[in-house]
Amino acid sequence: MHGGDIYRNNVYYDFSVNINPLGVPQEVQWVLTEAASHANKYPDLAHEKLVEATARVFDVTEEQIVYGNGASEIIMAIVHALQPKKAMFVTPCFLGYETCVKGAVPNCKIIEYCLLEENDFALHHSITESIIVERPNLLFLTNPNNPNGLLIEKDVLGEVVAACEKVGTTLVVDECFLPLTGQDRQRSLAYSIRNYKSLIVLRAFTKSFAIPGVRLGYAICSRKTMADAIKSHLPEWNLSIFAQMAGVECLKHLDYLDEAVSLIAKERGHLIDRLKKLKLKVYGSDANFIMFKSSKTNLLEAMKRYNILIRDCSDFAGLEKGYYRIAVRLHNENEGLLSALYDIINE
Repeated sequence: MHGGDIYRNNVYYDFSVNINPLGVPQEVQWVLTEAASHANKYPDLAHEKLVEATARVFDVTEEQIVYGNGASEIIMAIVHALQPKKAMFVTPCFLGYETCVKGAVPNCKIIEYCLLEENDFALHHSITESIIVERPNLLFLTNPNNPNGLLIEKDVLGEVVAACEKVGTTLVVDECFLPLTGQDRQRSLAYSIRNYKSLIVLRAFTKSFAIPGVRLGYAICSRKTMADAIKSHLPEWNLSIFAQMAGVECLKHLDYLDEAVSLIAKERGHLIDRLKKLKLKVYGSDANFIMFKSSKTNLLEAMKRYNILIRDCSDFAGLEKGYYRIAVRLHNENEGLLSALYDIINE
């Protein structure tokens, strides 16, 4: 279901998870080391410093912010809080949304809006018709989408938000990958969230600052009452001292992402060109990962022989064997991946 299974595989390069290729900022690493000296203390129950810093970045009130042990914990809390009778997903998309809905509300009716391969799996205007007809209680979108990496066009996203506001659908927009596209300020709904009634923007430090092991995500809600409802379904002390201190430090170094964005754009273009030369079907991406299709349905296992892990996407709704996703990493790592793919494809 997820990438990153380095615990049951002998992995030298992990292309199955999509995190900042530059790794953890040095200042954040120092803070994590310092946090160990506070391990004998309870963490701040209200994560006050972290919430204050986040509110300043997005110009929202502290009461609109919900922090969790990774974005996954918040997704589950959202579903528990809203108890939707009908939820809508686009497919293919991140599998965690449906897992949470099925676990928290087993009787919830699930509506799938299918993205089309011939459109590079881009979100189309027609989704607004589905929203108005189906009137779901809850809709999840990922921007950029996972596993294909395309950003949602601004006009399409605007139409989706308007349709959700019209029919009373709570819209959750997962922006966890957005900072690494280089279009965060232009595309994020978090900066204008006060203009909406039932919008939740989901973000995390996991991808942007390469700290998945720390577990730190947050939601910004359009209304305090919505945030309060979500918080009521979260455990106390759900953020460790390590997570809180790391988060505060990350927010001091948002400019760290600029170098990563430049590197990702360059290496993404290089990877796409080389993958196409290997006669693979490559789908457009604005993100730090790329989806492609191969006639070899055993590519995951074949790559493991080279101690390289990639993401088999056959478990995504709407996809099948032969679809794979790779992260954009440092140049020498990308070259190692391409070399292994060349050998396998030309066996």
